[in-house]
Amino acid sequence: MSIPRRSWFRMQPPSDLHGLGHTARVMTWACVLTRGTQWFDTVVWAAVCHDLRREDDGLDPRHGFRAGSWVRKKLPGLLRQPPADLELIARACDWHVCRDRDAEWDHPTLWLLKDADGLDRARLYDLDPSFLRHPETLQWVDWAKALYQTTADLDDPLLIWSVAADLGLPVAELPEWMERQAQNLASGACERSGE
Repeated sequence: MSIPRRSWFRMQPPSDLHGLGHTARVMTWACVLTRGTQWFDTVVWAAVCHDLRREDDGLDPRHGFRAGSWVRKKLPGLLRQPPADLELIARACDWHVCRDRDAEWDHPTLWLLKDADGLDRARLYDLDPSFLRHPETLQWVDWAKALYQTTADLDDPLLIWSVAADLGLPVAELPEWMERQAQNLASGACERSGE
């Protein structure tokens, strides 16, 4: 059982650009960038939810705010114990789509999510290191390209994290995090879309 559930994605048909494969890679980078910090759970949850309410693969400038609204209204009902920093997760989702200078919220959760999401721009072949916000993120640019090249056809988070581990990325916490969250799913919520 994985988080996010396939049913949490509204877009049909499932998207190669913004679906589970992308989400699993952004979760990978969220883990790598926040390991050993107080932001780990919050940023990984934001990575889970940031693109869940996309309507298409275009610009869709409101998808972040739809995702943030979904986090506030629906995610708590899908879990026995909602994430402690639910509002931080929602706000990061809200503002992740905006240009940095247009964001009306300044918090490490947002900037770490944006860097994690930015590293998976390798899938679009336009990963520009000058847009990354943290100097330590720069060391992962070539790794991001390698991870995408080896997982482009995958959409199972556990398989993607296994490949990431095989590449030498520090992602040991992700399968453990996934197991904890899967146990946290409320009964009957496993297949509800939460719309």
